[in-house]
Amino acid sequence: MGANISTTRTSKDVPAKKLNTDAKNALNAFLTSHDPETKRTGFSSYLYLYLAEPSNEPTSGSPAQRLACLSSSDRIIQSNAMYELSGLARDKPTSLNHFVSSVCQYSLLRFWHIHATEPCVESWLTNWVLVQPKTAILQIYNSDYQQQRVTGNSLGLTMLSFDEDNSAEQHFAKWINDAEQPGRISTEAWRIWWQHSSIFHELMCLALDYALYPQALSQDLKFTLPQISEHNMRSPNTIPAIESSCLLSPSIGWIISKELPREARTNWTRVYSSKLDGRSWSMFKKAIARRGSLLVLVREMLEKGKPRVFGTYIDQDLERRPSWQGTSLNLLFTVHPNDATIPGLMVYKATGFNTHYQYFNYSTKTLPNGLGIGGQMEHFGLWIDSSFT
Repeated sequence: MGANISTTRTSKDVPAKKLNTDAKNALNAFLTSHDPETKRTGFSSYLYLYLAEPSNEPTSGSPAQRLACLSSSDRIIQSNAMYELSGLARDKPTSLNHFVSSVCQYSLLRFWHIHATEPCVESWLTNWVLVQPKTAILQIYNSDYQQQRVTGNSLGLTMLSFDEDNSAEQHFAKWINDAEQPGRISTEAWRIWWQHSSIFHELMCLALDYALYPQALSQDLKFTLPQISEHNMRSPNTIPAIESSCLLSPSIGWIISKELPREARTNWTRVYSSKLDGRSWSMFKKAIARRGSLLVLVREMLEKGKPRVFGTYIDQDLERRPSWQGTSLNLLFTVHPNDATIPGLMVYKATGFNTHYQYFNYSTKTLPNGLGIGGQMEHFGLWIDSSFT
């Protein structure tokens, strides 16, 4: 990671038992606290104590050696170091679910400068991160699996999907269940998951950078993480700063931003909210017309009062026109509810079969009146009618 760490004490100065107890306390503070500052200091302290703890491995005993292992280009060495750091290998291990959830919250709290007194990460995000990528989970359970593929559908959209059967879904459910149990994730299972999970790499990268370089992130959130290439992990160069939104949570915002063009990942400004501005087509059309790129989110209530969020990214200006317009950069997305087999966000991109990217028209008698994305006339991928019904 290229960090120059100077310490005032070493493992020789402090008894190993004391270091171990302090490390457990710091890890517990990181895992249980919802206060951003407590979570940051807990993780920073735990990282320092982890680096300073004595090790039975002669090749990774000193702080410098342990730090080198965390940033090693050798994935096996790095995965072993990360397994130790996660607390999964301790006498009283934490669960992988708990650790991933805390890393998600820690990273996203920093993303949005949230001062939370309760969890800001929806439960589906933790499970979604855990099952990325799905092929790794199937490999862990020695299942025959089919590679991810792109399938088309009748709406002229592309769904990034996975060929799943009941057996595969059972493996995903088993992995999520095992991840919730302390001590259930073996070193080998961790290694396979860690080496394939670029999503968690990114979150862990941000957590480590914030712990080592707490002053490096700029207030306007347009930053380049210092010496990020030495992490051997992938991280975005920019993340969006968002004004208050009723539907756009940190979790949804972070995942959606990864799918957008780089120039669209900067500051986002709310221009309309049905809750705050009223359910008015007149106000809605004025808010979205000729605004440049737009992110539109819709929430509907499913059975038993469970919400589902879906929406669209529109890359170019919306102009009132009785015909299709826009570019292939438009996309649709939906967030699976918490009770889905594999919760998370599904993205639907243009197939190239046609140029039906966006439609925006109103006050006509013979054509649809409203906002439509993808599909065909009267059979849109997403449709917001001018009557708002």
